[in-house]
Formats: sequence, C-alpha cells, structure tokens
Amino acid sequence: MNGAEFRNVQALGTPYGAYSHLAEVNGVLYSSGIGPFDAATGSIPDGISAQAEAVVDNLERALADVGLSLREVVKVTVIIEDFAVNFPEVNEVFARRFPQPYPVRTVLGAALPGPLVAMDITAVRPQPGNGRTTQEETR
Repeated sequence: MNGAEFRNVQALGTPYGAYSHLAEVNGVLYSSGIGPFDAATGSIPDGISAQAEAVVDNLERALADVGLSLREVVKVTVIIEDFAVNFPEVNEVFARRFPQPYPVRTVLGAALPGPLVAMDITAVRPQPGNGRTTQEETR
C-alpha cells in the first residue's frame, strides 16, 4: 500500500480497535492516538499529570520500537479532556519531557473515553547530514 509500513508495538499492547499503532512512509513516522494505558495491566494512572507522563512514556516506547526518540518528533497533536482545567499540567509535562527546539503542536479539547489525555505524533527518521535545527541556527 504505497510503500507504507504498518506496525503494532508489543510494549503498547493490542490496539483497542481496527488500527495500527504506527505507520511509516519514506522515513516519516505517524502514530495513532496514544493514551496513558499500562499495557501490562490495562490501568490508567490517576490525575492529569500522571496520565500525561504515561502518554509520553508510551510515545517513547513506540519510538524506541522503530529506533527513534522524542528528538525526531516534529509534530504532536494533544487531545485533552476539560482543556481549561488540564492544559497547564499537560503543558508542564510536555515542556519538561520533549527536547528543544520543541516540535510543533496542536492542542484540542475533547471528550475522551476514559483517559484525560492522548497524543499522536509525526516523526522524521534522520538522514545523513540532516540534523534538528532552529531557524536561528540556519541564519
């Protein structure tokens, strides 16, 4: 299918529906929405900060499965239950866990079926000679 490679990540458990955890096309990796679920127990941590940490942990597991890290993430979509209340804590976790320069990000408020936060990512596999730079570094 158009050179796309789809995969599920054992460390994330079985997907909860008809989808793959990851798809990669031409060195660009896309994830499904990743939640704060513990694959071993199916449990969700209590509280928005703990859930945001668990989501980032799960993103790191997914990325490690394909030899990448948060450093290669270029875009994040964050979905938050009760945006006005939960955004500050999710933003604090994001700022602490993602390397600078931060990836571009869209944050949406939505009703989620259980968790308080989920994220999906787009990451780019490094190519020889292509590093992560900021606009200031290219001037």
